[in-house]
Amino acid sequence: MARLKICLLSLAALLLSACGDGASHQVTLLTGAAPSELARTHLAAAMLKQQGVKVTIEEARLGQIWQRLWAGKADASVTVWLPQASAPFVERFFDRLDDLGPNDVGLSEEVELVPLYDKPHTIVRRTLAEESPQAMAILNTMQWQPRDIEEIMQRWQLSQDWSVAAETWLAEQSPSGKVTHVSSGSEKP
Repeated sequence: MARLKICLLSLAALLLSACGDGASHQVTLLTGAAPSELARTHLAAAMLKQQGVKVTIEEARLGQIWQRLWAGKADASVTVWLPQASAPFVERFFDRLDDLGPNDVGLSEEVELVPLYDKPHTIVRRTLAEESPQAMAILNTMQWQPRDIEEIMQRWQLSQDWSVAAETWLAEQSPSGKVTHVSSGSEKP
């Protein structure tokens, strides 16, 4: 069943890319510096790159992530912890941003870094849907399990390269090599 979902979502992403105007949007992803945040961001980048989206990754602190997204200096982040860790920023910056929801259930080792019930969410600039519907569609379907992120972190230990760790892990998840959605748990609404 999980493979069928992966195939259907891959097909949807390929159709979206075929219907586009051929111009690939440059997407800037912001990430925190924790290993799990880097793993999530590089996995998201690998998924976007598979579909022809050009991706740049930049590290920033949580407050800077909110400010830069709000100001239009970046497009998205898959590492914004909600609700408690980002509470000081939500009211101030959320008017130009969209929350696509949690992208995983968090890792047990992260409990010390963030409030107990917070989960990493995907936050995007509202205008991204107009500028790059393909990137927005891919970001909106992203969801993974904690073990997926743990495996990417283990691969990083061997390669010392986040992109290589995420891309090789992702390539092994689908025989076709094209995956836009990784989930073996509950789906996003």
